[in-house]
Parts: sequence; structure tokens; C-alpha cells
Amino acid sequence: MRELSIESNGSLEKTAVYINGEQISGIHQLMLHINEDGDFDTILVYEGTDKQMYTKNLFSDYLDNIKKVPPTFTEEEAQYLRLLTVTSDGDLANTLVYINEEEQIGLTDLLVQVQRGAQAQKSLTSFFKKQEPAERPVFRAEAQYRNEDDTISTELIFG
Repeated sequence: MRELSIESNGSLEKTAVYINGEQISGIHQLMLHINEDGDFDTILVYEGTDKQMYTKNLFSDYLDNIKKVPPTFTEEEAQYLRLLTVTSDGDLANTLVYINEEEQIGLTDLLVQVQRGAQAQKSLTSFFKKQEPAERPVFRAEAQYRNEDDTISTELIFG
């Protein structure tokens, strides 16, 4: 079983990602989509300690050369953040989702997308060359729940 935790206030600048309790860095893209229809999509794209890019299934693949870093937030700072934790072995039946250590009951859909944007070149020659637009950063995290009256409500996880 692997545990993914994301601690954030809803902005990329105040977001930390942990795997099995250790903070990691070098993430270029993280996508997690789980729903009650059986979808279980998890992708992690990261730069390893060897400067190579890796694309892995977050819960079932071995994470080669993952960069581990000391925790970014102190305990005091973490009090002002929310913590999303997903524990799984890659099988939907063996997956648990928690927000601030509270198991999420009635969850029908979970979508987390974190993507570091590409930086546009800022050299003198870049002003004279036509460039592709820089890739924009993305930070999206929302959960859908089935209410008692069978309606669906959507909530931002870190908002």
C-alpha cells in the first residue's frame, strides 16, 4: 500500500506532496482521478535525482530516483493547511480517502490535477522570435459527494 498526501491552502506556492510520509520534489505533473464507476487513473511525471524524466502510475509502479526533501512546513504552518491523503495499492477496492484525517464517506468522484507550468524564455533573442505560449500551471482539487437525497454536491478540497 502506498500513501499519497497533499498538504495545501489551494495555491501551488503553499503545496507539498508526500509519498509514504516523505516530502518529494521535482514533480512536473500529478493527476489523480477516482470515481464510483471504477475509474482509477493516477499519473506522476517527475524529474528524478538523475535528471531524467519519469512517468509512473502513482500507486502501482516503482518510483525510480524520486527526490526526497525535508518538510517545507512547520507544524504551526501546517495548521492553516488542509491535508488530502489517499492510501491504495492501485486497486479501487483497496483505496481509502481522507481529508484532514477524516475518512470521506459518500465520495463519488475525486479529481486532483497539479501541473507545474513551463517557464517562458526571457532572453534578449526571445523578444524577436515567435514562441509557443508557456504552459500554464494548474492546481485543481475537487471532490463530489452523494447526498442523503441522492443529489451530488461538489466541493473544492483546498478552497
